[in-house]
Amino acid sequence: MIKIYIDEKVFFVKSLDNMLQTCLSVGINLPFFCWHPALGSIGSCRQCAIKIYNNDNDQTGSIVMACMLEVKDGMRISTIHPDVKKFQKSITEFMMLNHPHDCPVCAEGGNCHLQDMTVLNQHHIRRYKFKKRIFKNQYLGPFVSHSMNRCITCYRCVRYYKDYSGGKDFGVYGANNKIYFGRFIEGMLESEYSGNLIDVCPTGVFTDKSNIYNFHRKWDLQYSPSICHNCSIGCNTSVGERLGKLCRIDNRYNIHINKYFLCDLGRFGCNYVNFNAVTKPYRIKNGNTKFLNYSTVIQLINNIFKKKPNRILGIGSARASIESNMALFNLVGYENFSNGMLPELDQCVSLITDIVKKGNIHIPSISEIETYDTILIISEDITQTASLAALSVRQAIQGVYSSIAKNYKIPIWHINAIKNIAQRQKNSLFIINGSETKLDDISDICYYGSVQKQLQFSALILQYINTDINSVDINNENINIKASTIAKALCNSKKPLIISGASYNNVDFIKISFNIAQALQKKSLSVGLALFPPSANSIGVSLIPSISLQKILNQVYIEKIDVLIVLENNLYRLYESKYINNFLKKINTIIVIDHQRTKMVKKSNIFLPCTNFFESSGNIVNYEARVQRFFRTHDPNFYNNKICKLDSWRWIYAIQNNICSFSSINLFTIDKMIRLCATWNTIFKRLSHSSLPSSFRLHGQKIARSPIRFSGRSSITVDKNIHELKSPEDVDSMFSFSMEGIQKTENNFSHIPFAWSPNWNSNQSLYKSSVELNSQSNYSYDGVLLFKKYKKNFFLNFFIKKYSKLEQVNPLRFKIIPYYKLLGSEEMSHNYFLKIMKTNFTYVLLCHKDADRIQVDNGDILQFQVNDLVFKFPVQLSKKISLFHIGLPLGYKKLPTIFFKKFAINLIKYN
Repeated sequence: MIKIYIDEKVFFVKSLDNMLQTCLSVGINLPFFCWHPALGSIGSCRQCAIKIYNNDNDQTGSIVMACMLEVKDGMRISTIHPDVKKFQKSITEFMMLNHPHDCPVCAEGGNCHLQDMTVLNQHHIRRYKFKKRIFKNQYLGPFVSHSMNRCITCYRCVRYYKDYSGGKDFGVYGANNKIYFGRFIEGMLESEYSGNLIDVCPTGVFTDKSNIYNFHRKWDLQYSPSICHNCSIGCNTSVGERLGKLCRIDNRYNIHINKYFLCDLGRFGCNYVNFNAVTKPYRIKNGNTKFLNYSTVIQLINNIFKKKPNRILGIGSARASIESNMALFNLVGYENFSNGMLPELDQCVSLITDIVKKGNIHIPSISEIETYDTILIISEDITQTASLAALSVRQAIQGVYSSIAKNYKIPIWHINAIKNIAQRQKNSLFIINGSETKLDDISDICYYGSVQKQLQFSALILQYINTDINSVDINNENINIKASTIAKALCNSKKPLIISGASYNNVDFIKISFNIAQALQKKSLSVGLALFPPSANSIGVSLIPSISLQKILNQVYIEKIDVLIVLENNLYRLYESKYINNFLKKINTIIVIDHQRTKMVKKSNIFLPCTNFFESSGNIVNYEARVQRFFRTHDPNFYNNKICKLDSWRWIYAIQNNICSFSSINLFTIDKMIRLCATWNTIFKRLSHSSLPSSFRLHGQKIARSPIRFSGRSSITVDKNIHELKSPEDVDSMFSFSMEGIQKTENNFSHIPFAWSPNWNSNQSLYKSSVELNSQSNYSYDGVLLFKKYKKNFFLNFFIKKYSKLEQVNPLRFKIIPYYKLLGSEEMSHNYFLKIMKTNFTYVLLCHKDADRIQVDNGDILQFQVNDLVFKFPVQLSKKISLFHIGLPLGYKKLPTIFFKKFAINLIKYN
């Protein structure tokens, strides 16, 4: 720490930050636009002006830009000098010359950094009377709106989109006073991180289009801290609600995971909660649907349980919380519970869990991935399956910036100077996959092949790491060179990282990845291993003892099963419809608990509507076994007392304990459920550490979910009662369902409902905090690593079966390999993207030679058959996919995940 003087006051600050960061960190309101903590400083907006003095005798000083000023011991500066305030105000006025002043109709109103800065600089009179510059707006897809006339030319958008996230279809055009930020030809933004333009832009140039018909100002929303449920990373979000509708998803800073950014799936994919919801329990008997109230349905189920002496089976889900799965496990017992994953996937996830628990190899967090210098990705397209990890990989490849900054003694925030020195220098990335990926553009070597060839190539790399390269006998010289180059790069690196996952449902990829990481660790390298399962709570549900899903399905043919309880799981997504139909016919009573109207729900005898992640509380475990808590945003029964929705764990607990009173089951809290989980399974004894208990208070008060300016509360329920209804009590958390309570939480509190600071309404207020954001010790509740203190054991190298070098092919049968799309493959959101947002990414992947034989081209419709089912999909040609292989979006519509073991036949062009 060093001592500096700001406006004649003494401050002790870090020397690594620039002066702008320093001023913000000590609570000084210094305006800025172009600076961003993840993008560095370029000094283009000229807004963060300060006056610096050479010594005590200097009374004149010089105006400089704070974001470009290195902090040094004994510095004297002023942020309130009249010259500084006049300079800042004039810059603001200049930026606003051509601004349309359309705050009342702008979606950023009340959440706009430009508004905050104009107020801060006291710009309240418009003197410019001439014609404004006008731009034409572009169509950028269904998610991001473009209003170019609001631009203040801070360059943040292009610096983020091109330099940080690696986008190719967005840039800056023009010169002088006619600078244009957009696409060369309008169309949907191609980057998987395009939604971050909404946060990065300090004005309303880029706004959220997905909720344009469900829009409310920031101050009229009720917020809760939440966790993204769309992949196994578990990014932290702030979720905004009004009238029971999801209206806004904001990034919530977590130093270990997402920091400042979200992927488009996390930002837009959660909107599915506004569609296809079911709100009342019902029973289907003889084809007739009868809706039931709470007490009736509980009594009905308990009567069924009493009358039926045979087995009751339960199928859990990797998209349900730990509490819900544990409740079902305790209800039916170990011998009758399945985690709901295909056996092959269950094997992969179980192995990943064992490696995390006792593999003795470091599992890096998403932010830690940025620190590795050589990365090998084995058979996992992380841009589509764990997208924020791919964004971190891009930063890791640019990791030479840190060493350049150190060697040349340039502050790391001085990004342009570092880039000028770096030129084309970068760290190493190597990719093994079945077809092209979005990271190929920064990869040194890409190897493409069938599953067998990918395993062979990975095994060859391991062989080179373990033995002398000259002793390896391989026929293919090209493969030999590629494998040896990768092996040498990994062995010569300081921090190598191996990334893989369960996309192919093949446990051998997990094994070979671990073997490579362990071989590198034996060479005393600081190696990391990141293994990504497919779903939000895959690791969590794998920690619960269970029997195979296939064993559950086979059980109905062996003995009589009276009741099957399916928890938030659509079996039709996993298996063929015919197979599941035959299975369900043999069960007397099918009870389905879900929040979406899936095909499985339609086959139920009794349906119990549960709350989704947006309406419920619980914990999920991400890929590194980090337990994270999400909180309900609202009580859905408050807006409509005719509905009956409960958390899944509440439904199951009520069934098991025959609780027929709706008010009584609502008093059974998440804290009690968490304590029960720890009792039932000691692996979850630290579950309660993921959050403060519901009894926590700040100065005797709960924490307000709504801003103090929240309006219209009296009119929200006026159609039901002219009197203002009492806000519901939240017995599950330390938050209140209103604006009553503490508005400004402590600076080291990770579970802030929304970002706000006095005079700073936009999310840029996150950067104006006395918390040192890069200090991990300041965040107490940013997730609990279950196995951080677990006793580690070395594994022996996993045995990988050796494949013959010549792969058997049949020109009449095409091996199916899955491909994934960020916006469309995820189970809960894919209907939203395909049907609501009209973003259809479905196609079949074929190589050019196969396409020539079948006589199809890009865009043609291909007809093919799997088992006895016929499909028709448009064709997308690939230069990298193997001969006699066909890439399919498994899990989509009638393409169940189990097809990864199948072949496609009778491929013809459909006319």
